[in-house]
Amino acid sequence: MFKKTQIICSIVFILAGFQLSAESIPDDVTPYVQLGHLVKVSIYKNPTVDAKAKKIIHNGELIQERIEETPVGSGTIISPDGLILTNYHVYLMDNVYRYDNRINRLYIRTRVSNSMLVYRLKDNDPLKAPETQYLATPISLDKMHDTALLKIYAEVKGKKVKPRDLPYSPFGNPFSIKLNETITIIGYPVKGGDTITITEGKFLGFYRNRSFYGLDGFIKTDAAMSSGNSGGGALYNKRIVGVPTAVTPPVLAGSDMGYINPVTWAIKALTIARNKFEFNTQEIPLQWLLNDYNTDETRHHIYLTGWIISSHSRHPLQAEILMTRNDRSLEQIQNLHQELQHYMRIKVIHSMHNQGKSPNDIARQLNIKVDDIEKIINQKPSDMSFHPDVQRYTRGEFFYGVTRCDDKGFFILDVPRNQTVKFYAFADEHRTMVRNFDSREGISRNLGKIVVFKY
Repeated sequence: MFKKTQIICSIVFILAGFQLSAESIPDDVTPYVQLGHLVKVSIYKNPTVDAKAKKIIHNGELIQERIEETPVGSGTIISPDGLILTNYHVYLMDNVYRYDNRINRLYIRTRVSNSMLVYRLKDNDPLKAPETQYLATPISLDKMHDTALLKIYAEVKGKKVKPRDLPYSPFGNPFSIKLNETITIIGYPVKGGDTITITEGKFLGFYRNRSFYGLDGFIKTDAAMSSGNSGGGALYNKRIVGVPTAVTPPVLAGSDMGYINPVTWAIKALTIARNKFEFNTQEIPLQWLLNDYNTDETRHHIYLTGWIISSHSRHPLQAEILMTRNDRSLEQIQNLHQELQHYMRIKVIHSMHNQGKSPNDIARQLNIKVDDIEKIINQKPSDMSFHPDVQRYTRGEFFYGVTRCDDKGFFILDVPRNQTVKFYAFADEHRTMVRNFDSREGISRNLGKIVVFKY
């Protein structure tokens, strides 16, 4: 298979199973759906291919095109009006290139629509295959947490629908599971064919890795999972506690292991659905997040949301939003940001050098002069002088956060709970907005419409 880009990951994403005790299966399995894309398959003859570099030089002559449905993963309905929780990587679909050298043909698969196909069991019979029933559109995508929230908006033939009474899966506390207790996995693995597959395994604790602190809180399990389980449901006591996301790569020795995103990683996506689109979403209790096992930002932070509006047009603006701690000036934050960029560049260069890369290779990859690379390599990190705030920031202390408004003027940013933060909004042709806000207690706070004035 030829692709335009290749990414080497330490964990293989799963886009999985068999029979288990009846008491582990929910009474209603219709909330657990299969998701797919409508794709265009383009076939070319006599393409120009560099086999050694695994690179396509020219597509060749187009000889055929067709539209296909392609299941790619699983999802879970989490509200009666049709919100679906899944993985970001299930929703995302890059163009797929496949070259058949036997007949000199190139096959390119491209997504036709941003919507996803929803395959659902209509009569709650898990021995039957699901039917292509709905179309769902993305509401909020959180790449950092590999989370996507979709909303059913139409029947598969295009007729608009407003579901109000769909069966849905309730949330459970992922931090309440005791070691070695049973977790149930529900999804549509490729290995399981066209029908829903339910497996069970043990809760093996949480994945921890010092290199990825804050993004290392996967739930570990030995339940059977494979390609297709991604985005589905991981249940404990018949409540969804997580989203199956990855399995150990084949190159690692030992028994296979599955990784599950705790359902609390969906809070950012749920906050956007609730505060921006006013959807009714399930509440996740704050006490779940305060657990010592939660390494995500939600343990200590709250999400602030709002809209930036122009005083002149009363229309939403795209703006840069900066929130800082109240005891630092804007100049101090800007200086800290510059120092952090320099600090992180040095860390990256030393890491690449320790991996065996030459100064010339590093300079070429980072687009930095070789002389500058060599100076940094020859300088010990302990000899470098940085402001104390840099080290405190890298240890997790809050100093600032930055984001941009979308085309609707909406923003979301996390800051520590119960802290007064200084809020800046920078928009073209408008004066900089500066205000103080109290972040308060809770999971999110909507600041509403914030008006900025033209020069």
